[in-house]
Amino acid sequence: MEVQLTVGLTEGAVEYSVTDSGVGIAPENLPHLFERFYRVDKSRSRTLGGSGIGLTIAQALVESMGGTIKATSIGLGQGSTFNFTLPLHQH
Repeated sequence: MEVQLTVGLTEGAVEYSVTDSGVGIAPENLPHLFERFYRVDKSRSRTLGGSGIGLTIAQALVESMGGTIKATSIGLGQGSTFNFTLPLHQH
């Protein structure tokens, strides 16, 4: 699997992007990814698949700093992209 990290400037913010070539995310799961305790693969135990709070925490942190976060994927087998923006600090 490949992972690509990019950073760029956009209207008053810094945009970070993490793209992978992994298993991807089915369209029906995308709206729920940032819900607390949501796990795409329900068959995985917490020891193998996490507790389902990591993206919820990431969203809370990004939003507390005035940013936004989103996930996109074309579908299963197509990888995923997570983008988040943080506003530029104004003095």
